[in-house]
Amino acid sequence: MTGVIKVVAFGLAGLWLAGCLGLGPKPDPSRFFTLSSLYPAGENVVKDPVEGQGVSLGIGPLKFPGYLDRQEIVIRSDQNRLEISQTDRWGEPLEESFARVLSQNLAALLRTDRIIAFPWPASRKPKYQIEIEVLRFEANSAGDAGLVARWAVIGGVSGKPLSFQESRLTRPAKGKTTDAMVAALSETVGALSREMAETIRTIDAGMKP
Repeated sequence: MTGVIKVVAFGLAGLWLAGCLGLGPKPDPSRFFTLSSLYPAGENVVKDPVEGQGVSLGIGPLKFPGYLDRQEIVIRSDQNRLEISQTDRWGEPLEESFARVLSQNLAALLRTDRIIAFPWPASRKPKYQIEIEVLRFEANSAGDAGLVARWAVIGGVSGKPLSFQESRLTRPAKGKTTDAMVAALSETVGALSREMAETIRTIDAGMKP
């Protein structure tokens, strides 16, 4: 019994010494970020969606480049070089965050609550559909956020293309922190949302008798 007590005492002393020397478990330095919409939840804006009214719009399919299919935040340090953050991560899959914020923006800009994500059931085909291929979406080492995307507006029932667009958007970050870069990336999604909303309005106006 005395031997067992000595072993336990020795083990406890070892744990105490490891803690004193800083050899114990270290806190996780990870930080988590998410994109934000043009009109944050709870903000009282005139362009709130109108229940049961507005154009019906389907978002998707949405295609993202493979290099962004990761939790870590990516920064472009050169034309052909990417840096992967060791501590800063997305709080949700970036493709899902992008689609969610885009939908929120379009709902506010078009004043509609009839936004649906791809895939949708055959019985709920929207009037218009936006297919999106994101080619680039990251900040660079100078702090500038960039978004390059090709997108098309398609008739939801007819399936016919109504407009093809390529958007190249940049926004300077207000600093070189990850917070500032993510805010600038959110601004590029906002700018893309405005381009899409204007295109939808133009097309829809032309469809009316």
